[in-house]
Amino acid sequence: MQEQLFINALKLLLALPVVILLAYISLRFTNQYLYRQNKHKNIQVIERIPIQNKVCLCLIKMGEEYMVIGVSENNFQILKTIKKEEIKNWKVQNKEVEYLNLKKTFHTKIKEYKKRNRKND
Repeated sequence: MQEQLFINALKLLLALPVVILLAYISLRFTNQYLYRQNKHKNIQVIERIPIQNKVCLCLIKMGEEYMVIGVSENNFQILKTIKKEEIKNWKVQNKEVEYLNLKKTFHTKIKEYKKRNRKND
């Protein structure tokens, strides 16, 4: 009886990492495929930052405009609209290198906002 229990436990320990590895690989390929599919669409999600459970901020490109929207479980709200001309002007003023750091700056501002809200609570 104990031999059978030991064999079943060993099978589980061998199968579990294989299942986790297969799930990881399938998610990686699915994300790459979806990114390529959405790359040439009219609406693109550029960045998504979680704020709380089921609440996030998204930077999206819709046509020629960029928008920052707040998304929750029940609704969404447009927080700011940025025109393509503003993005071009910003790129010229702040150089191309700083434009590539937009993602890092966005993350930093979100973290500062979270810290301020935690102190106020």
